[in-house]
Amino acid sequence: MFEDKEVFSTNVEDGIPEGSSFGRTPCLTPEELSLVNMALRNDDPTFSVIALEKVESQISFLGSVQARLAAHMDEGNETSPGKPATAKQRGTASQIALARKRSPHASLAYVRRMRFLISDMPYLFSRYQLGDFGEKLIMSILSPLEDVSRSERQEFDRFFADNPSMFDSASTHEAHDIAQKTVDQIRGEERDEEIERKAKHRGVAFFKGKDCINMNVKLPIEVGVAIEDALEHEAQKAKKGGDPRTIKQLKVDILVSKLAGHPADMPLPIKLHVNLVMTDMALLMDGKDPASVSGYGSVPAKYAARLFDSYNELDDHTPTSELDQLRRRIRAFPSIRRLYVLPKGQDLVAMDSKERLFKGSLRKLLELRDPYCRTPYCNNKPRQADHVEQHCKGGKTCSINGCMKCGYCNLAKEAPGWTEKVIQETPHKIKISPPGAVEYESTAPPLIGLARLESKLTEVIETRKVETIPSDSRQFIIRFPDAS
Repeated sequence: MFEDKEVFSTNVEDGIPEGSSFGRTPCLTPEELSLVNMALRNDDPTFSVIALEKVESQISFLGSVQARLAAHMDEGNETSPGKPATAKQRGTASQIALARKRSPHASLAYVRRMRFLISDMPYLFSRYQLGDFGEKLIMSILSPLEDVSRSERQEFDRFFADNPSMFDSASTHEAHDIAQKTVDQIRGEERDEEIERKAKHRGVAFFKGKDCINMNVKLPIEVGVAIEDALEHEAQKAKKGGDPRTIKQLKVDILVSKLAGHPADMPLPIKLHVNLVMTDMALLMDGKDPASVSGYGSVPAKYAARLFDSYNELDDHTPTSELDQLRRRIRAFPSIRRLYVLPKGQDLVAMDSKERLFKGSLRKLLELRDPYCRTPYCNNKPRQADHVEQHCKGGKTCSINGCMKCGYCNLAKEAPGWTEKVIQETPHKIKISPPGAVEYESTAPPLIGLARLESKLTEVIETRKVETIPSDSRQFIIRFPDAS
C-alpha cells in the first residue's frame, strides 16, 4: 500500500548543519535555516513572516508523515463506518496518541480519517504533503466525509483537483462547511432524517465544573441559532447602553432572567431571527442544492423547505407535533428577504448607502455574503460590519467597500502600516497588506455551491441540473429593499 510513498530519504535531513542555532530541526534545509536566523537578526517583519510560512509548511509536511505512519500501524484493522471500534483498534489509536503526545480521546477519529485520506483522496493528501494545509484544516475537511462512500470521497477529491483554490485561506469552520455541502448534495435525504432524529432527542444536562455549574443544551438547529442571535442582540444592546458587564455575562444573565422571570406557558418575550439562504429551485421546485443557515452552516434542501413550510402553516388551530409546539413557543416565523444575485446565482450584487455606518439591509447583505471573518484562516464569528478602506481615508459606505470581520481583526487593521483594499468586485476580493512586503487575499465564498463555476466538472454538473428543469419554469428574482 505504501510502496510508492517513500519520502524519508529525500525530505528528512540526515546530518546536523554546522553553525546553526536550529541545527536539530529535521526538515529545514541550510538555506531555510539561514533565512530563520536572518529573520531573528533583522527588524523587517517581512523576513520573519516568510520564515514562519516556511516553518509552517514543514510542520504540515511532518504531519503528513505522521498520517502515513498512523495509517500503516492501523493497516491490519478492518474499519466499518457506524460500527463500534474493536479493542485492537482502540489500542492502536491510543498507542498512536501516546507517540504523538496527544489525548487518546480523539485518536480513533484521527486514525480513521488518515486512512481514508491516504487511500481515497490522493490530491488532498498531496496538498497536505506540500505544506498547503495544516492538520486541523485537514481534519475539518475530512470530518463530514466520513459519512459518504469511498467512491464519493474520490469524486470529491477529483472535484477539488479541478478547483484547487476551493480551500484557499479558509478557516477550519469554513472548510468544514464546504465539505458538509458535499455530503448534503450526496446524502441530503439521509441527513434530513438525522436532523429530525436529533431534534427529537433535544435535552438539557448540568455538569459540575470548577467552582461553577455548566449547562449543556441540545436544541434543533433553527431554534438554537435563533436563541443565540437573540441573546447576542440583547447583550450588545445593553452593552451600548453602558452596562459594565461583559458580553458573556450579559448573555447568561439575560438567559437566566428569561427562564426564571416568565410563566412557562407564555412565549419568550424576545424577537428571534433565523437567516435561511436557499435557491429558488430548492424552495419552489424541489431542487437539491443544499441551503445554509447563517450561524450554523449547510443543511439539506429538503430540511430547509420543510422548515419554511412548517412555520408558514402554523396557526393557533393547527394540530402540531411536540417539535412544532416548541417552534411556535418561541414565535419564530419566516419572512422572505429578497436578494439580487448574478446570472450564475453565486454572488450578491452591490448596494450603496448614504450613511456612514453599515446597518439595515446593507448590513444584512454583508452578513449573508461574508458568513466568515474575512481575515484568512480566522475562526471567530464576524460580528462587525466595517469599511475595507477606512472612511477617514475616503472609503465609501457600500457593499463593495464593506466586509464582515470579528472584533479582533477589525481592530488589527488599524495598526500603523496595515492597509486593505478591494481588488475585485465580483466575486468580492480584498487584498490585506500587513506591515512588511507580504500580502494576502480574501475572496467571499460563493453564496450557493461548493466552488465558483470554473471547471469542466462543475459545468457538467450544472448542465445536468438544467436538463432536469422544466422548460417553462420562470426565474425567481430576489432583491433587497432600498438601503438608504
